Formats: sequence, structure tokens, C-alpha cells
Amino acid sequence: MDLHPTEDQRMLQDAAQRYLAERHPPAVARAAAARPVEARLEQWREIAAQGWPALLAPASREGLGLGLREAWIVAEAAGRHLLSLPLVANMTVLPTLCAAGAAGPAAQWAAAVMAGDGYFADAALRPDGSAFVEGAGVRALALRRTGESTLRAELHAAVPGGAGLDPTMPVAQVRSPEVLESVELEVAPQTWARLRTRLILLRSAELLGAASAALDAAAAHARERRQFDRAIGANQAVKHRLADDWMALDDARLAGVAAAAAHDAGAESASRDSLFAPLLAAEAGRRAAQNAIQVHGALGVTWECDVHLYLKRVLRLAASLQAETSVPDLLERIWESGADGA
Repeated sequence: MDLHPTEDQRMLQDAAQRYLAERHPPAVARAAAARPVEARLEQWREIAAQGWPALLAPASREGLGLGLREAWIVAEAAGRHLLSLPLVANMTVLPTLCAAGAAGPAAQWAAAVMAGDGYFADAALRPDGSAFVEGAGVRALALRRTGESTLRAELHAAVPGGAGLDPTMPVAQVRSPEVLESVELEVAPQTWARLRTRLILLRSAELLGAASAALDAAAAHARERRQFDRAIGANQAVKHRLADDWMALDDARLAGVAAAAAHDAGAESASRDSLFAPLLAAEAGRRAAQNAIQVHGALGVTWECDVHLYLKRVLRLAASLQAETSVPDLLERIWESGADGA
């Protein structure tokens, strides 16, 4: 399997990096919780014009019909620039909404998102009926599995958002969400599993993007900060740590890209391959972001330093991944898949 990016994928990566560097700098991410909803909706219209929300949606429903490899590229760029919009959640759910058919509320919801008319906050439902909302301030979408081939999609009323662990993404906790509209979706038996796998892989990509940005900031600081008339990056204790972090992030990225490629190709190993990305991404990302704080020294623990923003994005996404599937469960599934293939 060739994991080298194609020319089109490189162009997509360059376009995403250029747009986000210009239109979503760290100053915008830092003020995300207090940013007016109208400003976020305007940026969503710009992002929809790029086609990113519709990357995975089928061409027959006005989507781009591309694969997880392309979605991975955009999700990683979003993490690197601390995008304060729930792009990954919307990219993930649109194929499922589109599969419901051309008529009905679900199709209308998907069409509005792809057209840039709005986006959905992501409502993660909890067993007690409450919800954790990512990207709060607009209407939220919650999905739950109700049967082998049925899903329930609920549109929740907008709730005000604030800064949580990650100040670059407005969030809210809702004890009793107000359901504005709901629809039962008839889907293929594997739809729920594919939807969750897409979400896990793209959240892993977003996490790696944020961690890589933290590592780049640490490496730049190590080249510039001088002690005893030489850059601190010349010290083995610093440069070896940064090199180890780069290797760990690259290993996690390769695992994620391989899993995305396996899903795009419909490979039998796709389910097994997708187990490695969240495990490696969470471990490598946390370590790289935490070490970036250490390399910055006293500056790293100040509010003015952007590195703490990357750390908090990494910690939130790692918590989200491990809430989906815990580390022991992942390790057990990896062990079982290896035994099955032996």
C-alpha cells in the first residue's frame, strides 16, 4: 500500500495550511470562547466554500466523494491551527446523513452544512441523559444507535458555550438537552461502526496536528534561546527529547494514514489497523506537548505563551478518544486481533 501523498493531496494540504495560517492564527483560537457566533458562522461559510465539510459526503449528494486520506489531511491542519469550529465532527457525520436519502430532515440538515449555511455543534450523549457539547453556541446534533440498522439523529437547541479544559473550543455541559427535531435513520448494518471509526481517526489526526505545532514551537525556541553563549538546543538533553518526540508523532501519523488508506481501499485489515492510531496519537501527543512546555521553561507556563493552548487541545482530544475506547480495551483488541491473525 502506497502511503505517499498524491499531487492532489499535497495541494489540499498546502491550501489548508495557507488558509488556516491566514484566517485562523493563534490570536483567534485564544479568543474562541468569547468570539461571537456570527463571526464563527462567517468562517464556516469560508470553510464550506473550500469544500472541507463535504469531503466524505458522496458526490451524488453534492459532496466531494473523497476518502479518509484527504479528510485526515484537513483534520490534521485544523488541529495544527487550533480551529475553533467542530469541523471533524461535521465531516464525520455528513456521509451518514446523506445516506438517509434525498428527502427528509437529515438530507436537508446535510445540505445546509455543505452549503455553508451553518454547522452543528457535536453533542456527545451520556448514559444519564446529559450531553457534552463541542462547538457550543449553535444547534447541536446527537446520534445514537437504536438498532442493528437504525440510528436516531436529534437536533438540540443551541446553548451558550464557554472555555473548558481547552479554551480554543467553546463547550457546554447540558443536563437535559432540548430536542428540537429528531429522525430515525435506516442504515446499513456497519454504518455505526464506520461512523465511530471515522471520528476516532480524524480526532487522532487533529490531536497530532496540535502536538506537531507544539513540537515545532519547542524546536524553534530551542534554536533561538541561548544560555552560556549557545542555543539550548545544542544540549543533548533537549535535542534528544525533541527528536524522540518527532519520531513518536511520525509513527502515530503513519499508523493513522495507513488505517485511513486501508478503510478507503476496503481492506480486510481496516478494523485492526484503526486500533493503533488513537493509542499512539494520544501517548505521543501528550508527551510532545508536555515536553514543549518544559523546553520553554518559565515562559511555557505563562498565559502569553501559545504552547499551553496546544497542550490543552491535545489533552481534550486525548480524553475524547479514551472516552470512546479506553487504553486497556484498545490493547486487548490489538492483542486479540494479533492472535486471530497468527
